[in-house]
Amino acid sequence: MHYRSLILLTTILIFASCSKTSDEEYYNLASKEYKKGNKDEAYKNLEYLVEDYPESSLAADAYFLMADILQNKTTDSTANFENYKKAVGIYAKVQYDYPNSEKAPQALFMAGFISSEFLKDYQLAAQHYKRFMKIYPDNELSYSVKEELNNLGKTPEEILASKGIETKPEVTAK
Repeated sequence: MHYRSLILLTTILIFASCSKTSDEEYYNLASKEYKKGNKDEAYKNLEYLVEDYPESSLAADAYFLMADILQNKTTDSTANFENYKKAVGIYAKVQYDYPNSEKAPQALFMAGFISSEFLKDYQLAAQHYKRFMKIYPDNELSYSVKEELNNLGKTPEEILASKGIETKPEVTAK
């Protein structure tokens, strides 16, 4: 009887180890949850993918989507700030670890954009944007990157004024 239990347990362990979730399955699960609005569940599946399959052809896309989820997660202001910081790190990771990925240029742009617009870390934003221009000077986003670099830290009014566009003072209702 003990021998049969041992055989059964061994068989179960063998089947369990053989049924490891594939990178595609993780990505498909994450996409499905993302579309249903279950962003936390999607994030978990993407985390599993990049932990279990860091060399997967889906890893860059998984990281990109993880950063997108963090960037768009709405919580209290302190948590938002931390999510933005994490998103910047993950976007930068896409470019550094997967430089040949289709997502790499957009990820680097997003790292700069979030650093500037949400974290107000203009020095970090400039680093990301300058790296972008060095690596992807002919990318479709390069014009936007140049504009971002030229306008780092400026208010919308200052940007319009630098282009010779006058702004009218707001009229407040009484």
